Amino acid sequence: MKKCILVVLILFLLCGCADNPPVEQPKEFVYHTQEIMYSEPEAQYAFRINMDCTETAYARYYFEPAIEKTERTACIEVTDKILVKQGKLGLIPEIYVFTEERYPDNYIVGNKVYLSAQDWYTAEYVTDVLLAAYGACSHYGLAYGYANLLCDTPITDTSFRIPGTADAADLSLLCFDDAFVSASDIADVKALACNFAQTYAAAKGEAALQELLSASDTASGARCVSDALVQYYQDNGFDYTPSTLCFGFGGHSFDYIVSTDLATFFIKKDWKDMNTQYNPLVYDGFLHQDYNDIKAFFQINLEQMRQYQELFVLDSYNNDLRVIFSNTELPQTSFYQGNTHTIDLKNVDSLMHEYIHALTQPKGTMKVWEVEGFARYFSYRYDYYGIALLNQDYNNLPETPELEYVHEYLAVVQRPIDMAVDYEEIENIAVWSRNIKDPNANYVAGSSFVQYLVSQYGEKAVIDSIYGEKTPLPKTYAELVREWIAHIESCCQGYSKYGE
Repeated sequence: MKKCILVVLILFLLCGCADNPPVEQPKEFVYHTQEIMYSEPEAQYAFRINMDCTETAYARYYFEPAIEKTERTACIEVTDKILVKQGKLGLIPEIYVFTEERYPDNYIVGNKVYLSAQDWYTAEYVTDVLLAAYGACSHYGLAYGYANLLCDTPITDTSFRIPGTADAADLSLLCFDDAFVSASDIADVKALACNFAQTYAAAKGEAALQELLSASDTASGARCVSDALVQYYQDNGFDYTPSTLCFGFGGHSFDYIVSTDLATFFIKKDWKDMNTQYNPLVYDGFLHQDYNDIKAFFQINLEQMRQYQELFVLDSYNNDLRVIFSNTELPQTSFYQGNTHTIDLKNVDSLMHEYIHALTQPKGTMKVWEVEGFARYFSYRYDYYGIALLNQDYNNLPETPELEYVHEYLAVVQRPIDMAVDYEEIENIAVWSRNIKDPNANYVAGSSFVQYLVSQYGEKAVIDSIYGEKTPLPKTYAELVREWIAHIESCCQGYSKYGE
């Protein structure tokens, strides 16, 4: 009898009971300790830390030691479940999980995701995994819509509806952030993203959706996504062409990152344009709050950058350029750093001037007029934000003896100054009024000298003589300077000289 009771008890313990099922134990993963260095692109925010590391067939995982075992297992299981559906990937994603106290932000660069512990089976986290698998600046809306298809508990309200702000239909990363669009727009773009992914996958298959996402962090791929969205919107009676800008997470230091085929832009969270009070196109919070203005800014400047590449026609360009919008104390002005191929931007009106430096990449010992005069002269050509600041400045200058020539010019033209067309006369008169005889005296004198050379020999010959094949102009430098001085004297006689 005792044996029977013992057998029943053993079976009961082994099988459990309906009311108290056995607790599933977390999977065991083998970890090793590895020191990692975390650093964001401006290299001012960084830390070194030991992390517990493991890997599966689909990803590598790095956990801050304080992250509990159950949290780690949940992260790994969800991530692997998503990645196994992606087939063969070129890079193995790496997931770095910190406590919220150490790193409360999200940042994705290349195949690496940096973030804090969270609810893993959400469209937001699955989107992060997809971006690490397909490209950090892949189309966010497309990734989000696909993530929703992969979630166990997808968003159900995926009806087609147009956001209140039409541009939110770009479905870019910023269109999912209430810092840049309204809460109601976010709800609409989430529904649109999910509806678009469902519609596209149903019509072309999941593999085609993956292929579109995989290409979307390139310029050509971004255009393909835009074309697919155009067709989708047309099918639903909405006439709209989405932007092809690729936005990425900014992490601890940056609001966001804009990846393009000409440069990558990093906008720091605390960045403020140093010329806000002078430029009518800039305001407090510029590039931090209004998606329409953000998109317009990058579209305008990228078009200008393309125009400069077409204008200069040099042998080749290094488009691996970084533009960091920062407020570092020193130096206090925007500048281009050749050894890192980086523009440190303090004010948007300087971007085209510094971009000309980035294109031409001055080397060795060069004269002021060849570097700064050249950049100033050509920056008048395509510089929407710079011209706006100059027009505001020149049309509101005080009436002082030093600036008398500006007011005399205003009296002659009898209209507001437009520096897009008046810069030649303004700079020549400025040189005359100060009795400058040296093209290297300052940026204005250098620009005036380049202007004279272009008038005599043409843009192509001047550009080539400094930055191309360096074919010399037909006269000596001393002869050219004498002729420039004579030209200034002949065309500016009617204006006053400061100090005389």
